Amino acid sequence: MKAIKRLLAVLLAALLFLSLSGCQKDKPDIPADQTGSEDFQKNMHQTDEVSFLETDAGWYFSYGSLYYIDKEDMRAVIVCAKPDCDHTDDSICNARIHADYLLNGAEKIFYVTTKFENGVGIKRVEAVKYDATERETVQKLKFQETVMDDASWDTAIYHRGYIYYVSDYTIYRTVPGGEKDAAEVVWRPESIPETEMLAGYPISDPNELDYTLWAEDGTLYFMANLQDRDGTYKDMLFAYDLTDMTARQVWITPGKDEAGEWETTGVSVSQWYVTNGYIYFYLSGGNMWRGDLSTGKNEKLADTHEKTRYGSAVFSDDYLCLLNDIPVHNYTDTEPFPGSHRRARGDMVFVYGLDGKLKKEISLKPLYDEIDELTTIELVCCSENELFFIAASMTQHDPAGTGEWEGSISSVNLCRAGIETGRVEVIYKLR
Repeated sequence: MKAIKRLLAVLLAALLFLSLSGCQKDKPDIPADQTGSEDFQKNMHQTDEVSFLETDAGWYFSYGSLYYIDKEDMRAVIVCAKPDCDHTDDSICNARIHADYLLNGAEKIFYVTTKFENGVGIKRVEAVKYDATERETVQKLKFQETVMDDASWDTAIYHRGYIYYVSDYTIYRTVPGGEKDAAEVVWRPESIPETEMLAGYPISDPNELDYTLWAEDGTLYFMANLQDRDGTYKDMLFAYDLTDMTARQVWITPGKDEAGEWETTGVSVSQWYVTNGYIYFYLSGGNMWRGDLSTGKNEKLADTHEKTRYGSAVFSDDYLCLLNDIPVHNYTDTEPFPGSHRRARGDMVFVYGLDGKLKKEISLKPLYDEIDELTTIELVCCSENELFFIAASMTQHDPAGTGEWEGSISSVNLCRAGIETGRVEVIYKLR
């Protein structure tokens, strides 16, 4: 499923590249010298579909190209200062960066991308100033250089001067600009699963380790789906002390005996967020929870299942935001789902505080009147008092009348919702 999501994301990005011709050509007013935190931006790290980062002046996001949102007037622009640029040529347009994830380095934007040399994918760290000038390749990463290797999709994060990344089940860290072979091993499992190859391509292994990285203060966290003592595979969170270089398990997904039945009982959480010694997590088809990382004890924060049967979420240090959308796999084989490849039907956001108390209900129904054939809303991140999300339209038809529905994406829009004001609007038409 994850591989399918990644492929769909790549195809959508490719469509966006082709659609940029004719988009706005106004020169963006973007300060070249901005500041950002050296710490890992947790709330920007909420989805693998759109990458966000925050500076003191605005937000950047990567969605086929690099875009900027000014905090003062909430105006969004594509980050290219060249007049009459149609944003289609990689060698000319500043905005055309191919990035899986944006990393804020306090003075520059770092991003990790894949370049192909003689048919082999090589991971590179590239850097660009906040106005997208002075773009350069900073270094290559010490990486398992296998074509189509699933590990090449693993996330990278930036925290206090280091880029942390994963390759071949091993967590590395490196200082941007360092030598490739100078990457330091942070952690690796006692035994590394062997990757079977067929005709030069890796065979998918259901037991392979797939990490999600996180950081706060002097601790690196990583989530992995591992086999529990009862033989089932569950998400487990590990804390790695960056001072004494030791790791310990601090949390495991609760079972149905503790949390009850939910959409993915005992396997994984739908969204999670670590801050101040707690993990906040949402069980789609279940409820909102909090786990104490010092004791491992979980407590239910809110009966969110009462407000939405399923749902998806994004978190921040202040808010837990829940959208009442539905996973596509919950539709029957004969029911044409009114969405794209992932989720559909979301029209209400419920905003909770970290104490589990409901703070705001924001209706997204006005977007269905403004955007024709709106079928999918996907939450991206929550920052300050702003909630960002993608709203996409899909045209669907059954050409043969056999129930074999076909669809094509007709529009993609970046939207925002003011948590305090409840105002909802489209701020940039990506396509």
